[in-house]
Amino acid sequence: MKPFKVIPTIILVCSVFLFLNTETKAQTYPSPYNLSLGSYHFTSWDSLSAAGTYPSNMIFQFVPSNHIAPFYDDSATDFSCPYNMSKRPRVNGYMYKGIGFVTTSNSQYNDCSSGTASKRFMGAALLSLNTSARSSISVQWKSETMVPGDGNGSPSTPRIWNLRLQYRVGSSGNFTDVPGPVEFVAGTTTGDSLTLGPTVLPSECNNKSVVQVRWIYFESSAGSGGTRPRLRLDDIEVQSASFLGLEPFTAQGCELFPNPARSEFFIHNSQVKNGSVDIMNELGKIIRTESLDNENNRYSCSDLSSGIYLVRVTDNMTRSTKVMKLIIK
Repeated sequence: MKPFKVIPTIILVCSVFLFLNTETKAQTYPSPYNLSLGSYHFTSWDSLSAAGTYPSNMIFQFVPSNHIAPFYDDSATDFSCPYNMSKRPRVNGYMYKGIGFVTTSNSQYNDCSSGTASKRFMGAALLSLNTSARSSISVQWKSETMVPGDGNGSPSTPRIWNLRLQYRVGSSGNFTDVPGPVEFVAGTTTGDSLTLGPTVLPSECNNKSVVQVRWIYFESSAGSGGTRPRLRLDDIEVQSASFLGLEPFTAQGCELFPNPARSEFFIHNSQVKNGSVDIMNELGKIIRTESLDNENNRYSCSDLSSGIYLVRVTDNMTRSTKVMKLIIK
């Protein structure tokens, strides 16, 4: 399980910035997240989030047709519907499981409920980044086949839809596939999942004021027809390094166990000589701070209520950090 907030954290950088999963008003191109402040993380979206709001620095998009091949143009419009709908093309929020895409043969209604439906099919999720003074921009994400296509009665040959990673420098012009391509292909079994990356973006994405990456949802095989698969997008993590490549990442060697924990947990530390541990709630608020200076460090959590917490390790010498999720039963 995962926390319910977007918490950008530093892995390859020397400072940490907690960026909560706030809702922002509809905008075709969201403001870019500054990677100099830390790595970007998306881990959660609530089905009760208001229509026309999006995870910070992201937007979801309709496209004018059900694409039967990858697309590269920018003909998308903002997804403006509630996140708990059950009919027609939509994005659903699944809390700590991220979001799910599904499309249908019929367009979504213009007002998301009834009446006119003008070419509104599910198309993409877009994330905007500021990579100024940053290099080695890497993207990692997880996808899952939540519900496979039904194959029109032939479940072994359903429609196959993909989530493919693309990028562009700036906020205009066509997108380009990240070399590979890097994509999740729907499975034929519920729960088929895969973590993709981390994949380093082409060097043209380094040191730019705006880089946009998007995950496009398209059909790669019609199979025997029938329904389209519902695909999940989750655990987006964007890391970067200093443009000069001088930043250490000693805290990345730390590991937390057991997880879930009941009364105590340990952090195995192989490199940090002078460190600290922040135990935070799901909103990123620090509950308490402990020291980290041994190979195996024990911490009590008997006073904490059951739930999901964040544990941030900081190397006080190099300012390298690592954030880990902790489940307390």
